[in-house]
Amino acid sequence: MKKILYLILPIIYILLDQITKLLIIKNIPYHSFIKLNDYFSIVNVGNTGVAFSMFQNNNIFFIVLVSLVLIYVIFFLVKDNKDFTKLQINSFLLIVSGGIGNLIDRIFRGAVVDFIDIGYKNVYRWPAFNIADSCVCVGVTLIIISILFFSKKKNNN
Repeated sequence: MKKILYLILPIIYILLDQITKLLIIKNIPYHSFIKLNDYFSIVNVGNTGVAFSMFQNNNIFFIVLVSLVLIYVIFFLVKDNKDFTKLQINSFLLIVSGGIGNLIDRIFRGAVVDFIDIGYKNVYRWPAFNIADSCVCVGVTLIIISILFFSKKKNNN
């Protein structure tokens, strides 16, 4: 049952990511936004770079790089998962799901669709992001927390 859940969760995360992106593409013109309040807007922007829109116009490079990293992480997770805590496995599933969600965009749309825009008025805005980005960030944060505080194999030295 656990292994089925490990397959179902990434599918749910990827579907949620892709459905929200499709809703944005269909309902908000490119480079447009809907301001909900001073703190939150829904936008439709594309990102051919990585986090914070760094290294723009390198989509092919990132398709190859992300594909290789995903293959490695999936292989590592399947091969050595007995050494991981449940938290670490779920963290890796978040990271893989987010990577696949954004990889789908890169391959089929030519850029990652970002749509969540938060900040304060026009004084400070965080770079737009999406659900896949959130999965990766939460996954990495949980991996770090789990390694620091909840690792199965504690070093007694």
